[in-house]
Amino acid sequence: MTVDLPQAPLPQADRPLFLLSGDPLRPRRTDPHFAAEAAAARAAGAATAVLDHEALLAGEAERAVARVPRDSGPVWYRGWMLPADRYAELAAALAARGCRLLTSPAAYRAAHELPGWYDTFGALTPKSAWLPCAPGRAPEAAVLARLAEPFGDRPLVVKDWVKSRKHEWEEAAYVPDAADTARLTSVVRRFVALQDEFLTGGVVLRAFESFEAAGEARVWWVAGEPVLIGAHPDTPGLLPVPDLAHVAPAVRELGLPFVTTDLARRADGVWRVVEVGDGQVSGLPEGADRGPLFEALVTVGAGFPLTLTAGRVALRALLPTVAARIADGEPAGFDWIDGGPSESTSDGAGIAVRAAVAGRYHPGWGVFALTDARTGTALGSIGFHGPPDDTGWVEIGYDLSPSARGAGWATDAARLLAGWAAARPEVRTVCALTEPENVPSQRVLERAGFRFTGQRDGLRAYEVDGAAGAGARLNA
Repeated sequence: MTVDLPQAPLPQADRPLFLLSGDPLRPRRTDPHFAAEAAAARAAGAATAVLDHEALLAGEAERAVARVPRDSGPVWYRGWMLPADRYAELAAALAARGCRLLTSPAAYRAAHELPGWYDTFGALTPKSAWLPCAPGRAPEAAVLARLAEPFGDRPLVVKDWVKSRKHEWEEAAYVPDAADTARLTSVVRRFVALQDEFLTGGVVLRAFESFEAAGEARVWWVAGEPVLIGAHPDTPGLLPVPDLAHVAPAVRELGLPFVTTDLARRADGVWRVVEVGDGQVSGLPEGADRGPLFEALVTVGAGFPLTLTAGRVALRALLPTVAARIADGEPAGFDWIDGGPSESTSDGAGIAVRAAVAGRYHPGWGVFALTDARTGTALGSIGFHGPPDDTGWVEIGYDLSPSARGAGWATDAARLLAGWAAARPEVRTVCALTEPENVPSQRVLERAGFRFTGQRDGLRAYEVDGAAGAGARLNA
């Protein structure tokens, strides 16, 4: 199923704004490098605006955001890399216009600069040490010798807090022996000289590790969930498939809204984190499917989860691009207990896709894959028939693969989803409807905390009170 979502943006309350770097030659237009991303943002139902990147770098933040509509609410930036100080100025200028960057200046610095993320990923990334220094002022040899001492005689890579000079490998990046102070000093001085005014933070020494020639994978994480795995932009023809089992907990511990991890497999077969970056300024490789990434950003930016977890159950949002694949019967990256989605799950995904195509996609109120939180196995689906109506009434439905039935999964999932929905301030009632003869489903709902409220259009209606309904009773 091909997804061709409407270009008209969602209501302002339902989506963030995407701020993209502008074309220096035609300032009213998005830089051609980011044109495909602007299209992906609009396809996901969001609005876009243009940033004058040159003005921001020149210290004129107010002029840089002059084309951003006032009171636009939450904002994702997607554009050229920014020094952390300039990003903070961008945040302040947007705040003055009634806009809020979803990645705060502190969060941007933590992901963008190695000292901000190293402690969290220390066991997963090459050993590192660093010290601040100003552009054009390389540390003295004795200082570098002390910094390199913990590495013994291991080879090192020299970089700053953001970038290396890997294209000048021998002269400005690689030190074969950390104990060779003369060589180390020479490489650091050359690195600092080449970086010139663009030196960020100071000098970093990283233990050199030998990696396989299969290339690096760049993983895009939104709210701690991996939503896109692609090639590194430097090696677009190479796409290794990384093991994320040990990386995901570290990303979630870091606690930042939108980051990337560059992963490579070491010569001994162990996957390592080469770099962490802020997702707003990390490059996408040519040909990457941008749909899942921008749909995830729209959902999270609108204040909705990508995953709901309680106990053994994890509900993972099926955003339109992925839902379209499931509607066609594809596994879509999930390990289904019966080898693929059931017909009912595919049908439910298709309804969600058709709603999106018709312009009725509402982040947060779609379909979720019902998965085993421990193993990741997909057991079925559960979701909403649409967003809450004007009275605060919202309906859920669910389906289990045959091999997953009879073990309480539907009960746990219905309890989790209904509890989340009932806590939303706009929800008065969470409802589920069953055929009169579907006694097993009725028992699921009763165990999940629903109560029978009567007949509705020939079906048995079961309901849970929502926050809006409870508030109304308290105020009565």
